[in-house]
Amino acid sequence: KTLRKVGVLVRNCMGFVGNRMMFPYMREAQFLVEEGATPEQVDKTLYDWGMAMGIFAVDDMGGIDVAWRVRQEYKHLEKPGLRKPLVADQLYEMGRLGQKTGAGWYRYDDNRKATPDPEVVALIEKSARAAGIPRRNITPDEIIERCIYVMINEGARILSQLEGMKAA
Repeated sequence: KTLRKVGVLVRNCMGFVGNRMMFPYMREAQFLVEEGATPEQVDKTLYDWGMAMGIFAVDDMGGIDVAWRVRQEYKHLEKPGLRKPLVADQLYEMGRLGQKTGAGWYRYDDNRKATPDPEVVALIEKSARAAGIPRRNITPDEIIERCIYVMINEGARILSQLEGMKAA
């Protein structure tokens, strides 16, 4: 209560509840940039909607290498044939680990101020083209719907698993 946090009971599985909500959110945001948005467009839309930060800024702050390590640890749980984001692993391989290296989804100055990076946009476009993903205009409404709904759906999955625990 002092921290003004709410405890959430979840089943024993991969990640804390926050990460369980964040990973599908990040995946959907990456799909949006593959399909035509830019990281700064997604982040600005989410920030304007009410998020404290955009998800790409969050990834850069936490470290692209941290998310990469989690993906490596849980690769065995991936479902075959499921679409995977194309760019995050490439950023890791390029040493673009976020704020700590001065470059991730964005470029950072000495004060850790983010600047959109045309090199990342070019990498996204090249990766999408190679994968046959057509690029189009993505509206702010679509960004909100896809990013927020994916978290709502994950929250519903978490709660439905909890209901299963109560019944057992």
